[in-house]
Amino acid sequence: MVKVKICGNTNVADAIRAVELGADFLGFIFCESKRKVSRDQAKEMMHAVKPFQNFVGVFANQSKEETEAIASDLGLSWLQFHGDETSRHCQYFMERKYQVIKTFRVKDAMSLKRIDEYDVSAFLFDTYSREHLGGSGATFDRSFIEDKPYVHEKLFLAGGLTIHNLEAALRQLKPYAVDVASGVEKSPGIKDYFLLEEFINIAKGKKRSKASS
Repeated sequence: MVKVKICGNTNVADAIRAVELGADFLGFIFCESKRKVSRDQAKEMMHAVKPFQNFVGVFANQSKEETEAIASDLGLSWLQFHGDETSRHCQYFMERKYQVIKTFRVKDAMSLKRIDEYDVSAFLFDTYSREHLGGSGATFDRSFIEDKPYVHEKLFLAGGLTIHNLEAALRQLKPYAVDVASGVEKSPGIKDYFLLEEFINIAKGKKRSKASS
């Protein structure tokens, strides 16, 4: 069964609801973003959903020292690198026993030309945007990746997923996990609980509400 990562969490109520509905991972953004949170905000959310443990810290082009300080302070085991981090940068954290997700922003087939350099726990494919590192709500041409073996084994699929296109994406790619932020929001960083529940239900193969049909 596909895993679900709910990303861009900014408040306790949304984090609690996501876990109650069956989210497998909660993502906290620590780089520049409309959904950026502080360590204290993340700690508050983490405490509120105990004993849930699968928290992912999202970083982009930040120093090893800053990343490690945040990860150590919060006790994170998953780190997502959403910028231009090198394979060596990722390996540094893998060697320190973190689970590392490396993001590739897909514009065309050449967007993945360096992927073989990375020996990481998982990949995340998102839509390329000149304005945003993520959370743009735009989709990408998934035919670029549908025949790649790592899609099924270790891919977190993102990029404009919503309750209207998730089923088709799952049929086409059968990824390990799906990742969503804007697709389950009513405004940046604020979740829409109907969309949140529907998205998780679709991913988990559960019955959807009549209101969505």
